[in-house]
Amino acid sequence: MGKDTREYYSFVPTDKAKTLACIEEKYGAHEESKEEYVERYYKGEDNRFIKVYKDKCENGIKVRNGKILMYGLDEDYQELREKDMRLNGNPVEESGSPLISDLNFKYKTIGSDETGKGEMFKYLVVTAAYVDGENDVKRFIKLGVDDSKEISDKIASIGKAVTGISSWEELLEKLNEKQLFVTDCSVTKIITNEEYNERCCENGENVNEVIKKAHLEVLREAYKIHPGSMIVVDNFYDKSQNSIVKFKEELSSGDSTMDSDHVFMTVQADSKIMAVSLASVISAYICDLGFDYVQGIFDDCKKNPDEEIHLPKGSSLSIDKLADFFSNLKPDQKDEFINKYAKKFNNVQKAIKKVN
Repeated sequence: MGKDTREYYSFVPTDKAKTLACIEEKYGAHEESKEEYVERYYKGEDNRFIKVYKDKCENGIKVRNGKILMYGLDEDYQELREKDMRLNGNPVEESGSPLISDLNFKYKTIGSDETGKGEMFKYLVVTAAYVDGENDVKRFIKLGVDDSKEISDKIASIGKAVTGISSWEELLEKLNEKQLFVTDCSVTKIITNEEYNERCCENGENVNEVIKKAHLEVLREAYKIHPGSMIVVDNFYDKSQNSIVKFKEELSSGDSTMDSDHVFMTVQADSKIMAVSLASVISAYICDLGFDYVQGIFDDCKKNPDEEIHLPKGSSLSIDKLADFFSNLKPDQKDEFINKYAKKFNNVQKAIKKVN
């Protein structure tokens, strides 16, 4: 069943039915799995295997294909992932748009995605990434690039490989005059939590407006470097068609040479289009570097330098738990740390009042 590297690879199939047919054809009938969330299991030689996870459903409606996990099968993974992307003959938008397979293998494509929106100690990071058709897609498949949420254990290695940096300090040194981080295949905008607080909490700017402006900025910059590309954006507007139309018009307005008919916004683009997958991985990697940097700042500000305390992740911590966390900061550094490094969500603001 292929070369055994003892590594895990996973991907979210873009057309699950066709991909499962390919797996059955190559590996034969599947076994039933005892794991609750696994629907198919294929056992290979020497403990190598494939697991097909159940689809994600909400209110009885499928909202996402279940991922396919492969262990010790890097060459087989590359083959199946490429087949899955080539077999998807669906348009990227509901009507009048290119096929997903063509956007991956036929066109030059720029995709954008963001991360860190709902994380109180992570920066908001937006990236536009460039993929030049078949050769690039195969290269990134080999690296294991996929929706960043599905490959958390590979974010660091892939991120370092494609960005060429390994620390927050390196990133800061490479920001250009526009405060953008630019590589051969990407343009990234970082909105620190201090800037987020100023724009959203003090000036009342809507977070979606902040995200929109960052997408516009990185996409325009990437398009200057790679003109003539198709543009695919991971949909952060959900079902607001008016907002999507306005975004496309704004992106192609002014002195831009971009054609609005070549701009597409789709849900779950990070698992359909390689350029968006790459953007999601780079955003997640840079977001993690920033999180590690903030952890270092916190370590310098806490009352007891010998006590190991990790920054909480997510946004839904209780007020009491947040207040306990903030109480670990030195009193003379607490306000400055919170203002600079924590997004002031409602629970954060209430926790601050409780601590004070």
